[in-house]
Amino acid sequence: MTVSQVCMFLCLLAAASAENILYPSIGGSETLTCACPDHQCQRVFWYRFLQKDETLQFLLECNTVDKVNYGNNIDTQRFKASSNGGSGKFTLRITSLQQNDTGLYSCLLHSQNPKQGLESLTSPGYYIKPGEHRPTSPPPTVKPKVKNPPPCKPNIQPVKGCKPLVLWSCVGVLLVLAVLMISILTYFSRLPKKCRHQFAKKVQLN
Repeated sequence: MTVSQVCMFLCLLAAASAENILYPSIGGSETLTCACPDHQCQRVFWYRFLQKDETLQFLLECNTVDKVNYGNNIDTQRFKASSNGGSGKFTLRITSLQQNDTGLYSCLLHSQNPKQGLESLTSPGYYIKPGEHRPTSPPPTVKPKVKNPPPCKPNIQPVKGCKPLVLWSCVGVLLVLAVLMISILTYFSRLPKKCRHQFAKKVQLN
């Protein structure tokens, strides 16, 4: 398997797990790091997957003594690699970033330790988006407080001077008096004239 084929496979792996998204300005610069887990890495391969035409591009190879081998058509002034052999950290400095540099950047480490797995020798990757703005999170939505409607007041207006209980008591008394008057009038209207005349005389004598 060639380095190009390995980089293609790792590019797809890194694209699925890219953790760092960078938003440099046009003409700006970025510094990418690639750390060796066991400090026994002798060299690093840097590559990128360009978004504009979806092509994989090998950038360069750098060893622990900072010897760099560049890929085809790579601007050696814009891409600078270095290493810190003691810490096992490799860096890639990219300057004068343009919009056509948008894509995924990652690395592949070469270790002398045969126990190192492929996952530990790859970087999660950096997704560089020159000229784009970092998305802002929308403001939290505040739900309006729902006010409970006031309880409806009964539409009963008491008569002035009497409360409802007193009013009903007065009405009851008036009804009783009315019934008594009707009963008395009905009684007298049914008496014979003679009896009514005698009753009137007794009233006059008294």
